[in-house]
Amino acid sequence: MTDNLIFDTSALFNFGHRGELGFLLDRMAGHYRLYTTDKVVTEIRDPKRKEYYEKFVKKHFTVEKPGDSGISAEQFLRLSVTLHTGEISVILLAACLKGRPVLDDQAARAEAAKLGLNVTGTLGLLNDAILRKWLTDSECLARVAKLCDAHFNIPRPAPHQTFAEYVRALE
Repeated sequence: MTDNLIFDTSALFNFGHRGELGFLLDRMAGHYRLYTTDKVVTEIRDPKRKEYYEKFVKKHFTVEKPGDSGISAEQFLRLSVTLHTGEISVILLAACLKGRPVLDDQAARAEAAKLGLNVTGTLGLLNDAILRKWLTDSECLARVAKLCDAHFNIPRPAPHQTFAEYVRALE
């Protein structure tokens, strides 16, 4: 295992009910340590999905509270003004564990990058799955379409677009 991945709520949802990518987490577990935070878990409030996510988190993730992250009070204050509690906890834990936060929210990604963290998101992990040959290009595009159908706020891929072209178009 070479890397710690710390998932935010949106990424949990994308790998859970939105994108049904739990099978990919099984593959990732051989290469990464998968974490989420206690604050992220408390953000899962939908009573219809509570039991599903209790099992999902228990199966795939280690739940941790951030410890000493080395982030200054001034940096923490800046985070607390712009981000949700779950996003802050993911960034703090990533700093503690020297891991990669898995964040899909642009503001959260920007703040994590300002702190020198190597950020990824759902699409980055799908790209990793292509590179590792866990999914094909067309399977990733089908998953992106499924995420769009499930109201994940990303554009739908254009017909005949490769996954790499799709990601480049988002940059």
